[in-house]
Amino acid sequence: MLEALVEAVFAAASSAGAEEDTAAEITRRVLVADPHGRPDALAARGACLAAGRVPAYAGIDAPERDALVLATALGWKTDRIATQLGTTPQDVTARIGRGLRTLLPPRDCAAAASPAHGARAS
Repeated sequence: MLEALVEAVFAAASSAGAEEDTAAEITRRVLVADPHGRPDALAARGACLAAGRVPAYAGIDAPERDALVLATALGWKTDRIATQLGTTPQDVTARIGRGLRTLLPPRDCAAAASPAHGARAS
């Protein structure tokens, strides 16, 4: 049972983008903090903690990052995420949307990269 729990938390932390040594440390922390927790709740904690250490998620506030990670890394639906995070499915949807918008490049960045703004062909 413990081995399966370790594997589940480690896999969740890894799926959020943590490198192997970071995923192992997060797994240890999660299981020390709550060795008898529900496996899905512990895996969610592992994924959320891991995402907090992944550069790709650095610019996203924790509530949005957690909802986004549970949806993308673990494939959870909004109802399940809402239960885990203690909020509503509507709030989860809003958090995911804000998190995704944070990942988009600035609008000016896309315009500067377009051929219309670059050097003209002769």
